[in-house]
Amino acid sequence: MKRFFALTGSLLVVLIVTLTAVFFWASSGRLSQGELAQTRSYSALPDTTVPDTLTVTTYNIGYLSGMTNNEPVVRSDSFLADNMQQASALLREAAPDLIGVQEIDFGAARSGHVHQLDTLAAQLGYAAAAQAVNWDERYLPFPYGRPAVHFGRTLSGQAVLSRFPVRQHQRIVLARPPQSFVRNAFYLDRLAQVALLNVGGRALAVINVHLEAYHVGTRQKQARTVNALYDQLAAQGFPVLLMGDFNSPLPDSSSRNSPGDNRQAVAADETMRLLLDDTSLRPVVPDSVRPPPGTYPADAPDQKIDHIFFSPSDFVAPSWHVDCSAPSPPSDHCAVTAALHPVSIAEWPAANSVTSLDRLTKN
Repeated sequence: MKRFFALTGSLLVVLIVTLTAVFFWASSGRLSQGELAQTRSYSALPDTTVPDTLTVTTYNIGYLSGMTNNEPVVRSDSFLADNMQQASALLREAAPDLIGVQEIDFGAARSGHVHQLDTLAAQLGYAAAAQAVNWDERYLPFPYGRPAVHFGRTLSGQAVLSRFPVRQHQRIVLARPPQSFVRNAFYLDRLAQVALLNVGGRALAVINVHLEAYHVGTRQKQARTVNALYDQLAAQGFPVLLMGDFNSPLPDSSSRNSPGDNRQAVAADETMRLLLDDTSLRPVVPDSVRPPPGTYPADAPDQKIDHIFFSPSDFVAPSWHVDCSAPSPPSDHCAVTAALHPVSIAEWPAANSVTSLDRLTKN
């Protein structure tokens, strides 16, 4: 009997050690800290002119999983390729000078090991990109179920695609939600990505964000951080465009675009008020538009959680449109595009004289 218990105990120890080793291996990333934020250049020549109109798009492409995002399904290579072509067509028609992209994969298993950023850049003829990784896992056992539907090797994040040169790029990690140790080990980083672009010899700051989706208190903390980040850049005289997936509607749109049983929760979400507090930022879709155009879910959009913000002192008279690429969207989000007219671009800071972003943002 002693021998049986000794053998059982030994097996349990081996099992615990093995599971612990697998856990730490799976939840660890392959990239170094320096590789999490990269500036990428492509074969297309950068635009060095001073534009009369700046066209910008924000688009959460949901790793081109269509309406199956986070569902426990196996996606074929042809399905992913078709969605890539559809997303490319949408962006080609919008013809933005720069794009803030969220949930884009950089060679992940769940999207057929395709580097989606490089592919879009090649297909659309962009000159440069700022790539920020927010999810680097050797093996992600999600969605739960059989291994065939797991994400597996995950490398994903955010990016700014640009026809203009990227002068500097910074990846800022935002607050995490309270959660168990195990969930936290596999949870993605929420980022504020800052790219300084050289637009006709002048510096333009782009803040591309993807805020917390599930925990309102954490999202509100992140909003305060982004607000402070905007203040730091604006105080240095930079024109700033703020865009991304905020996972929160503007206060004026909550009552009309939310189901009745969700209105109270939406009304209690202070994210956008905290983010815009004491700034000059305005949404490209005017408050007067009723009902506000939804951006999520793409097959029947009734929530506007994807936004582009600008300052009237930097840009005027924007025109805008929302494209969901119906009836079979390549993402569960719609793309928001705006045409902005720069104000006094000659007074923007010179792109070649800008100090480091680390100093500018005191990060």
